[in-house]
Amino acid sequence: MKHNREATPRHLITSCVIFSLIVISNSFVVLFSPFMFVKVLTLIGIIVPSIVIGTFVREILILREKKSF
Repeated sequence: MKHNREATPRHLITSCVIFSLIVISNSFVVLFSPFMFVKVLTLIGIIVPSIVIGTFVREILILREKKSF
């Protein structure tokens, strides 16, 4: 059984939606947490998935560009 390792648009969109939900939930934690330590850790937890989401969106655009040629 051979697996295709190329990222498909469906996989990338699903990942973006999941990571977006994580970012939104972590944003609420930052807003409503009374402890600075928790806010800092959660901000780090927001920044990393945001970078990943940006990378996936970039991949989707590259896939579209490859298919148009």
